[in-house]
Amino acid sequence: MSKTLSLIIAMESATVQDLVVPLSSVNNQLGVDFRQVEVLLIDNGRYQLEDLEPLRVFNRLKFRYIKPAKIWSWPVAFQQGLMLATGKFVAFMGPNMQFNSVDVLQQVFAGIKAHPDAQLFSGLLLKENMTAKRQFEYRVASTTHLLRGRFISRDLMMQSQLTFEDFGAYTEQFVGQLVEAVAQAPQELEHAVAVQFLGRTVSDAVLPPAPAKLQLEWVRMTARYLARLQQLVPAQYGETLAKTIVRFYSQAGKDPAMTAQMAALTAQNAAQWPQVLAYVTQLQATDQSPAAPWNAEPADFSGYLQKVSPLRAQVTTPAR
Repeated sequence: MSKTLSLIIAMESATVQDLVVPLSSVNNQLGVDFRQVEVLLIDNGRYQLEDLEPLRVFNRLKFRYIKPAKIWSWPVAFQQGLMLATGKFVAFMGPNMQFNSVDVLQQVFAGIKAHPDAQLFSGLLLKENMTAKRQFEYRVASTTHLLRGRFISRDLMMQSQLTFEDFGAYTEQFVGQLVEAVAQAPQELEHAVAVQFLGRTVSDAVLPPAPAKLQLEWVRMTARYLARLQQLVPAQYGETLAKTIVRFYSQAGKDPAMTAQMAALTAQNAAQWPQVLAYVTQLQATDQSPAAPWNAEPADFSGYLQKVSPLRAQVTTPAR
């Protein structure tokens, strides 16, 4: 029988004790017909469970336990889970995550009923970090560009052929951005729906936080994302490319190695360069914020555009 939700958990060498937190948060959900929920445990790590008997304590859950013969990365584990899932919607978790409250699934199921055309439900994400003084601090974050805290139409992912291509720490961003681009009638949930514990003994290898500083792998991921976006939603492609190039300057535009990689990306999208320049000109005319790079450091920003230009265009900043 098909389900409403398939919850896919990549275990990454987790122990039964590690799994108690995420599985308890699912098992304790209120106001839900659990016949409509399945939990796919993908035992993808080097160390796998030897005894499933302790999981029987979560007696409201229907498990599907997948034990591959070889080690899978978490993107492969999620991809296999997606292929095996039967739910109308899928959600992705790691061992260091849990639902934030006992009514999360009740909210999601009510949303699915109220918005039958919606292909994406997104809540907020609560992150727990441990400080150097061993004190916990919490931060509420948006799930934009993420998979954590989101419920995604399985048909959307399958029909659009959205796959977990491995870009390391940027894999989640790659898939999350594509989901956002193609999802119809997306809905926002008002509350934090998921918690992720960072800095505890449980590994954060699944859906890891992105590095604070952009890495070269980000450019490779972005090049692939833009190529897929051009295939799937061509109307969004040009403006997204332009925004990406502009935002990159503040993030890594003064790093020679990263700038060289961005130049390679713009060369792959050379046909859109006039649209990029038009977008920059519009920003320069409308955004008078002192912090904007074309106002704060116009010469450096102009030089950056020249370095990444596939046409080596002479870009100048209007005189003040």
